[in-house]
Parts: sequence; C-alpha cells; structure tokens
Amino acid sequence: MAVKGLSIPVCGVYENTDGVVKYKEPFVADHAVEYGVSWEVSDDNPLHGDNKIVENAKGSFQSGELTLGTTDLPQEISQKILGVKTKEIEFGPTAAKIQTTESTFDDDLKTPYLGFGIIEEHQIEDTDKYRAVFFPKVYFNVPEEAATTRGESVEWQTKSITGKIMRSDAVDEENKHPWMQDAWFEKESEAIEYLMWKCGKTWEGA
Repeated sequence: MAVKGLSIPVCGVYENTDGVVKYKEPFVADHAVEYGVSWEVSDDNPLHGDNKIVENAKGSFQSGELTLGTTDLPQEISQKILGVKTKEIEFGPTAAKIQTTESTFDDDLKTPYLGFGIIEEHQIEDTDKYRAVFFPKVYFNVPEEAATTRGESVEWQTKSITGKIMRSDAVDEENKHPWMQDAWFEKESEAIEYLMWKCGKTWEGA
C-alpha cells in the first residue's frame, strides 16, 4: 500500500446556525500539487502509583495546520478562500479605457471558515483506491508572495498557502466536534462527488 497521487482540492462555505452546521457554494480550489497536515495535541497527564503509570488522561486534539500547494492561486479562488474585497475599475485615456477586477487586502479582511477536502490516490495490491479526506472547519492565511523571472527555459513556480484546522461546531448523534473525516472509493469521480456533497452540493430531486 502506498500513496502515489493527489488531486482535486474542494472547498465549501461553512455556516453554523445555533449549532447546526451546513455548507454551501462548493468549488474546486485550483489543481493540487501537494498537501500536508500537522497536529497540535495536548500533553498526556499520567497518574503514577506503585512506581508506574496506573491511569492516564491522554492528550486531545487542539488544532491542526494545513499546507496546500496548488499550480496557481488565481484571483477568483483567492477571493473565495480569503474573503478579499473586489471591485470593477477602469483607467487610461478616455478613448481606450482599460477595465479589470481589483482585489483589496485591508483592515476589513475577514477570512471565511470553510470545509476543505482533497483526494489521495493509493495503490493497494495493484489496484487504485481513492481516499477522500475532509476537514470540516478550516480557515486560510494570506499566503506569502514570491516569483522569479523567466529564463531560457520555463521553471514552473507553484503557489502554497497554509490554513488552520479547527473543531467543527457540529454536535449530534453521529458527531462530536469532528476535525477530520475520510472515505474510500474505487473511482476518483465518486471521491469528487463525496467531497462536493460534504461541501454543500445538492442534487435536484434528492
């Protein structure tokens, strides 16, 4: 068993209404290059007796850090995951105005909470399997900016962004503040549909 691929980062807007968590507006966040997750867990609190540990309050999840590398981070994706302001502007001579969409990062910036998922491709006994990993509540940080000039040959430059993984506010018969969920599929298309559904996709007549 080994991981051999990565694909399709998916996000959905996180909403909490009196403890009922829902998602809306699912979207694909560009093309995945790499991702990684690290966890912050509280320390164990052992009770010693008779020169040994007789009880142990085990450490619990505190938060996690998500690092996502994508082929690029286009303006429309930045707007959705960072919550930046946008407006249509025009400039230039009267007879030949140039129009564009301008993004503004300022003191009003409020990064939204999102659900986030991604697909790992595994090979198990010569068969491809797809693990869809879902983080119920994350927010992304404003990424660092860097680029280098182009030389005689193209050296591809990808983007990287970090995010904070938190406990979801969801509490019901099946979940108690989940921070990660996953499901396995035979087909990548089924894994994509699962993540889109987790992020709020609905089907007419369903």
